[in-house]
Amino acid sequence: MKQIRNEWELERLFQESGPFFHIHTKPLETDVIFMNDEERAVAMVYIAIAAMLAGVDVLAYALMSNHFHFILRGQECRCKDFYARFAKMLGLYFSRHGRIGVLDAIEKPVPTPITTLKQLRDEIAYVIRNPFVVRKDVNPFAYTWCSGFLYFNPLLSMLPQRPASALTLREKRALTHSRNLSLPMGLTLVNGMVFPGSFVNYRLVESMFTDCRQYMFWVFKNVEALVETALRLGEKPSLPDDDILSISLQICKKEFGVKGPSYLTETQKYALAKKLKYDYYASNGQIARFTGLLPKAVDALFPLAAKPSSSK
Repeated sequence: MKQIRNEWELERLFQESGPFFHIHTKPLETDVIFMNDEERAVAMVYIAIAAMLAGVDVLAYALMSNHFHFILRGQECRCKDFYARFAKMLGLYFSRHGRIGVLDAIEKPVPTPITTLKQLRDEIAYVIRNPFVVRKDVNPFAYTWCSGFLYFNPLLSMLPQRPASALTLREKRALTHSRNLSLPMGLTLVNGMVFPGSFVNYRLVESMFTDCRQYMFWVFKNVEALVETALRLGEKPSLPDDDILSISLQICKKEFGVKGPSYLTETQKYALAKKLKYDYYASNGQIARFTGLLPKAVDALFPLAAKPSSSK
């Protein structure tokens, strides 16, 4: 799709291309959904199949260890149908492999409508950053089970892809782990695994940004929007250390006129600590590291919730 660089045209494209919805499940506190990469690979196949059967476009997704994120284009009823089909197929797969009731603890999600272009950008960036925020060993372009590496990536066309239509019946059964051999048209495989670029409409996502630079800003620099999105979705905002450090330096420069926290007075450090906690949901450890306050002083300022004692 030809890139449109006029913001007004992008607004019109957004209105003409919708509706859009965000389906997300609440993170499980103790249980995990995926035990290994094989289970995640099967889940990606089911995303593609569910999208085909429900008649929706997948714009972005993230499969985390204890929850899901999907940005979809389609009517709300179709988005609900997508998740119902995906959860049913994945639940049956788990049951056949001895993991009965894995998805029972997940509260059935309600599709959240995306009503503005800014919100679409915010929530796509939020989904793409999700693995990056949770895990220190990945970035938005290096987590296999998220669509983050698809957008504005010139190397996608160089990947050796095999059409799923060329698979034998046995290979299709091995891929779907079921008797359902109805695979989406155009689905391809890379190294034996379903290639996300063949079922994610990443070109439409690219067309919702003026250019790659704006996209990168939304993913890496638009921290306030990420906090707002988390709160809108009912999730606790969580920013990595580099974001908290960048925010701390910005606050020091704008509000106190100094280069960094080491130049602040004790009173100013406490003011910075409160801003990091209440505006950006920084952890006590992050606040101690980036304000220079002693951990005991930070814990006294923001008491940690006591863990309930286990009854014997």
